Amino acid sequence: MAKQPTAKVSVTALGQVRIFSPLTEEELAVLAENCSWSRHEAASEVLAQNAPCDEVYFICSGRVSAKTFSDAGKEITFAELVQGDVFGELSALDGQPRSSFVVTLEESLLAALPAHVFNEFLDSHPKVMRALMVELTGRLRRADEKVFEFSTLNTSNRIHAELLRLASMYPAQNGAVEITSPPTHADLASRTNTTRESVTRTLNQLKQGGLIEATRQCLTIFDPDTLAKLIRDSEAD
Repeated sequence: MAKQPTAKVSVTALGQVRIFSPLTEEELAVLAENCSWSRHEAASEVLAQNAPCDEVYFICSGRVSAKTFSDAGKEITFAELVQGDVFGELSALDGQPRSSFVVTLEESLLAALPAHVFNEFLDSHPKVMRALMVELTGRLRRADEKVFEFSTLNTSNRIHAELLRLASMYPAQNGAVEITSPPTHADLASRTNTTRESVTRTLNQLKQGGLIEATRQCLTIFDPDTLAKLIRDSEAD
């Protein structure tokens, strides 16, 4: 458990959470007093699938992955969440057990509210409720995109689409995008319902074509438009 931040630090940290953007500093200060704080090393399990609903978490720094496993042990990644995101809200809203495991991808600072406090806060702050609805709508749209991709794209193009999705989270410079926290091959396979071998083969093809450059620290996409064209051309076949 992390040491309770100072009032100024906790207000600044919660102010980075998107659903709290409508709040004043005074409202954030009151909210921060009700939060518990925890710092987790990379690869730490924060939530277990099917666990009872008890807390909602806000990512103040770091990254986490929401995932599940098939009966055969295959890892399936639902989403990667970053600073400013919230998780655990679905169970808080409907009272059902957790729908996935949540594991940190790097050292992360999390704030948490008891589920009943979170629901009471939403009832008394309709602007935050609406911000949460917008957040959930975005997640639903992204899930719809993935269903479409899984239904229509081949393995290579699903990987291309995931690379473009990651690239959209980073600024472009002279047409190129540097993904400074690149996923591992295993992570990409988990996100695209394929194998590490298929990911390696597809990335090597993109490297040979001069479309990407990859190291452990950075994955550079030199021409996102050409990557998108590969997907469109596949859909037209």
